[in-house]
Amino acid sequence: MKSKKVTIDVPEHIYEDLKRIAQASTWSLEEVLLQTVRIGLPPSLTKVPEAFHDELLALNGLSDIDLMRVADGNWPEPEKLDTAHQKADFVTLRRTYALSLLRWRGHPVPNAYDAYFA
Repeated sequence: MKSKKVTIDVPEHIYEDLKRIAQASTWSLEEVLLQTVRIGLPPSLTKVPEAFHDELLALNGLSDIDLMRVADGNWPEPEKLDTAHQKADFVTLRRTYALSLLRWRGHPVPNAYDAYFA
C-alpha cells in the first residue's frame, strides 16, 4: 500500500492520550494514529457508483440544517431522474449519505443509516 507522509501539530494533551493508548494496547503510536484517522474519516463512497459521487459529495457543502432537510426528505427532488438514478434509488441514497454526514459531524444518528457508507 502506498502511503504519504504528513506532519501536523497535535495539542500536547491529545498526544499524551494517544501515547498512553499505544502503550496500553501494545500498538505503535503510528497504528493508534492511523486507527484514529480511519474511524474519524467522513463517509466513504467506495460502495457507490462513481456516476453519483459528485452529486453526493456536493452535500458536504450543506449546513447541518440543510442536511437534516435532505435526510428528512424535505429537499427538492432532482427534476429528472434518469434510469441509473431510478435504478439506484438515488433519493434514498442521498438521504442516507446526508445522515452519514450528520453523524460524522457529531449529531446523534442511528448506526443503521451509515451501514451503506462504512
